Amino acid sequence: MQVADVVFPAIDIPERAIRYVLVAALLGFPAALVFSWFYDVGVHGIRRTGPVGPEEQGTAQSLRRSDYLILTALAGVVVAILYNAVGNVVETPSQVQESTRDGPPMLAVLPFVSASLGGDSEFFATGVHDDLLTQLAHLQSIRVISRTSVLEYKDTVRNIREIGKALGADAILEGGVQSAGNRIRINAQLIDARTDEHLWAETYDRELSPANIFEVQSDIAHAITAAMKATLTVGDTEQLTILPTENMAAYRAYRRAMDIAADPAAGFNTFAYRDALEEAVALDPTFIRAMAELVGRQSYATFWEEDAEAAQRAEQLLEQIKALAPRSAEYLLAQAYYSFYVLKNWEQAYQFIVQAQKMRPNDAHLLNLKNWIQRRQGDLDGRMETLLLARELDPRNPGWTRSVVGTLITMHRYEEARKEIEHSEFETYILSILHSMLLVQEHGDFGRWVQGVIDAQKEFGRADDFESLWEAHIANRDYVAAEELTNAMPEKRTGSQDYEGSLSDKQWNQIPTYWLMHQDEKLKVVIGEARARLEKSRNADGDFQHRLTYGAMALLTAVEGNTEETEILIRRWRRGAVNDKTEVAAVHHETCRMLGMAHATTSAIECIRTGLVEPSAVIPFIEPFLPYYDSMRDEPEFVELLAEIDAAAKSP
Repeated sequence: MQVADVVFPAIDIPERAIRYVLVAALLGFPAALVFSWFYDVGVHGIRRTGPVGPEEQGTAQSLRRSDYLILTALAGVVVAILYNAVGNVVETPSQVQESTRDGPPMLAVLPFVSASLGGDSEFFATGVHDDLLTQLAHLQSIRVISRTSVLEYKDTVRNIREIGKALGADAILEGGVQSAGNRIRINAQLIDARTDEHLWAETYDRELSPANIFEVQSDIAHAITAAMKATLTVGDTEQLTILPTENMAAYRAYRRAMDIAADPAAGFNTFAYRDALEEAVALDPTFIRAMAELVGRQSYATFWEEDAEAAQRAEQLLEQIKALAPRSAEYLLAQAYYSFYVLKNWEQAYQFIVQAQKMRPNDAHLLNLKNWIQRRQGDLDGRMETLLLARELDPRNPGWTRSVVGTLITMHRYEEARKEIEHSEFETYILSILHSMLLVQEHGDFGRWVQGVIDAQKEFGRADDFESLWEAHIANRDYVAAEELTNAMPEKRTGSQDYEGSLSDKQWNQIPTYWLMHQDEKLKVVIGEARARLEKSRNADGDFQHRLTYGAMALLTAVEGNTEETEILIRRWRRGAVNDKTEVAAVHHETCRMLGMAHATTSAIECIRTGLVEPSAVIPFIEPFLPYYDSMRDEPEFVELLAEIDAAAKSP
């Protein structure tokens, strides 16, 4: 084996073929032994060896008829062995081996390498890679790993087999880009991820223009499908002939927008992203790919607060795309954006995204939007299916596992959620936090939950996550520690829910903390500040502009002990969110806690019971044991509820 380890790599025999060579040698040895025992080969040809005795030392004799039959059989064995061995060693590397998975073969396109650091070569290397992934996203006969998962292999030194195994890919495409003046050179090679065999390679020298860049990408896509035994549909062929833009300045502006969107520090909703897309569209009014993304950005700007100007711009762009390409995936995506963010018509958005997905089955971005739509619809089974498919296309993105775990928790499938975390190859802060919470089901110790959060914050450097630790401190009834955290919380509402009529993170957590600590003076001050802030968001009719404001106001009336007003506000909050299953599920546990603080015993118990049946964050081994329900803990109804939860936990 040591000889094989040295010799075979030296003559570039694939590892897979070494097995066939060794087997051939083992099978050929008996045939050679038989031949050498009975026959001699000399200047007179092949002669039969005579019997060996004291007087005859292997005298050669003429061949008989039976000898010819034996020699023919031996020759047949040798030819068969050589045929199979050589066939496996010198196999023409033109097609990827049959995939062992069900469904189409999986392709990973590694980030293209720039011939020089920085400058146009780097710009075009990124652009060609991203645009090629967009082209390949349309193909029906292969599956393509998403951009997020392959980025970690940029400038990698890991071998192809390791990358293929990590990504679950059958084939790997590598490439490079070099630009100089008005010329561009693009090279690409396709490699079998299991055998390291080169399946296809080509170098393209072209004049630098968007038309030539997209033409090369189309040629590469055709070559990939041929090597992977895939068949292009009529729709695939049509998509590969589409030229997104011929305007180089528009192309550069679009690529700049995509770079901004990919930057976690900038993102989808920034003005810089919007302006770059507007520049691309202004330079090329037929650039529908840029238009569709701009519809998404402008539509998103209207989701939490009204923005008539952004909505109008989205509508204008939709009309332009419809006039240019009414049957395109871009038009369907733009319609889905508008239906979801502006109209908040989940069903209509879902229909559009399903149609778009049929045209771009390899687009994890579409799957992400579909996932959000299904979440709003309350279709958690469908959402789980979407998440698992997205995770297959984007296996190195821990966000999908986080969403899978969160969905399982919302569906009250806690054991499955724990297994997902424990079997995950990713170690992330959010998964660690969720794991600490889920372990409470096993040990029932809120102090260990607190320690688990603290350990995760230290490990991942996330001391800025006040909310997770505050929640654990409240459960553990360590109100002093909880108060210290609230003092460090930001004055603004973090995340996308910072709208007129929302409470700051600090106020949202100070109010129940001071209530639990019976610090009436501090509570009175923060309630006054919070009420003044909320009242500013009333419209001319006296209603709040945003329905979530009713929930914030219910928190104030709950700690004031106004039971009836709290129940009214919560009913109004829920009534406004009846068509938004995400909001209903996300706030259900909060409404239960408010009812508990308001001493609305019957309503609070019913709220918990409902939350344990419907999708929600009402967790049976946490929620009923929180201090918000202490005033009703000895009530017969609550004792009965705890008994039911205990019995359910013990049942198989």
